[in-house]
Amino acid sequence: MLHKETQLQQCLTQLRTRLLVMSAAVGIALDEALAALVSGNMGRAVAVVDGDAAINSLENEIDEMALALLARHQPVARDLRLVVAALRMVIDLERIGDEAVSIAERVLILQGKPPQDVTLAMAGLMRTAKESLKTAVAAFKDADVRAALGIIENDDECVQKEVLALHRMMDHFCTDAGGAHNSGAQAGMHGILICRSLNRICRRAANMAEHTCFIAEGVNIKHVRVTTDQNASGRGGP
Repeated sequence: MLHKETQLQQCLTQLRTRLLVMSAAVGIALDEALAALVSGNMGRAVAVVDGDAAINSLENEIDEMALALLARHQPVARDLRLVVAALRMVIDLERIGDEAVSIAERVLILQGKPPQDVTLAMAGLMRTAKESLKTAVAAFKDADVRAALGIIENDDECVQKEVLALHRMMDHFCTDAGGAHNSGAQAGMHGILICRSLNRICRRAANMAEHTCFIAEGVNIKHVRVTTDQNASGRGGP
């Protein structure tokens, strides 16, 4: 019995480790995509697009690990919640990777020359997206429910910054300075699409935070308004 429990814990540790590896890869992809956007470095954008296959491979690997773990070890309680959360979290991570690729592809379409006004308009949104993902990964790694709840509680911040970025871009491209050439409208369109990608990244990071709370507390807090002054359920799960 002890041997079986040891095997289960080893498998859970491996699953958690691979999730963190995938999280790091996705974080790098997002950082590089945004760096390419700001600098106009097309080489970095190409690297993000090319690197997506490795992230997809990690998703498949983690899926297989989780399903095999369920079939062979039949975990219960917190162990089961970790496996279920892993199957959910890997989807969020893969989607964030896709959004990073989408941003990188916009850089390539614009030939590495997005107008400075576009990148300045969305600077706050870019910071929020990066910080949301970073905090969500750290909360999962450290089993930090308070940090996870903070991401969920501040979810509206992303929406506010997206609206602000869109307003700034509209103001710019509705002036002669922004719309005097054909590339202005194209840059504005791609700027809007990048804002949508950044918003979706924030949403996915919030999903990851919910999964962390589910692992720790044993309750589903999707669509529930919570604050950092309370835990997810008022009680800890077994």
